[in-house]
Amino acid sequence: MFLLRFLGLFSLLYFGTYAFIGLSAEGGYFIPFLKQIDYVSWYRQLLLRSSETVLDLLGYNAYTRGPYLLYINGKSGLQLVYSCLGFGVLSFWIAYVVTHQSGTTKTKIKWAITGILLITVLNIIRIIVLLLAVYKHWINIAGIDHHTLYNCIVYVIVLLMAFYYRKKVA
Repeated sequence: MFLLRFLGLFSLLYFGTYAFIGLSAEGGYFIPFLKQIDYVSWYRQLLLRSSETVLDLLGYNAYTRGPYLLYINGKSGLQLVYSCLGFGVLSFWIAYVVTHQSGTTKTKIKWAITGILLITVLNIIRIIVLLLAVYKHWINIAGIDHHTLYNCIVYVIVLLMAFYYRKKVA
C-alpha cells in the first residue's frame, strides 16, 4: 500500500510540476492565472540569486541575466533549465515523508521542509561548483555528466535521510 501511495504522490508532484510548466508558459494551452503562482520560476530565481550571492562573497563578479542565466566575471555562464531545478528529487523526498506510515503531521512537515532545504542547498552548491569548473576550465573526471553526479550524490543523501527518518519516527 505504501508503494502505491508513494508512487501516486510522487507522480502527482513530479508530473504535476511539468504540467504546471506547460500550462504557465505562453503558447499552447496557456493559462494566464498560473503566472501569478509560478513557483517554478520563483524556485529557479532562488537558486540563481543564492548562487550569485555566494559567488560574490567568494570574490567573483557573478550576475544573472534574464530568468535562466548566471554568469561569472563576464566570461563563463550557465543556463538553469527545468531539468536542473531538481523537482524529481524534491518530489521523491516529499512523497516519501508524506506517505510514510509513521509520524505526526507536524513531524512530517518538519522533515519535509528540512529535506527541501537540504536538497536546495546541495543544488546551489552544484551550480556554484559547475560555474567555477567552467570558468577555471577544470577537467571533467571520467566523462561523468554533472547531472548524473549530482543525482547520485543527492539520492544517496536522500536515502540516508529516509533511513534516518524511519529510525527516528518509527
